[in-house]
Amino acid sequence: MDCLLPESLDISTVLDTTIEYRNWLVQQTSLHIDGSHVHRVDAAGLQALAALFLSAKNNQINIQLMNPTQPVIDGATILGLAETFDLNS
Repeated sequence: MDCLLPESLDISTVLDTTIEYRNWLVQQTSLHIDGSHVHRVDAAGLQALAALFLSAKNNQINIQLMNPTQPVIDGATILGLAETFDLNS
């Protein structure tokens, strides 16, 4: 399933995005998360995204972050989440 992240991954969107993330996890065996539209991130937004990735992996759902923007890459690196999102590969 192809999924598009919103322009903002920050505390103001965490509630809505976590609901959307739960819907993505239902009955899926593979998720391609498109991060190409993300322009604003903060720790809360990236932590919610990390929770999605960990939940998917724990449920044997293949998940991949596609086309992450520089703010996503920089934020994930600063927070030590680059490995969670497989940005080091």
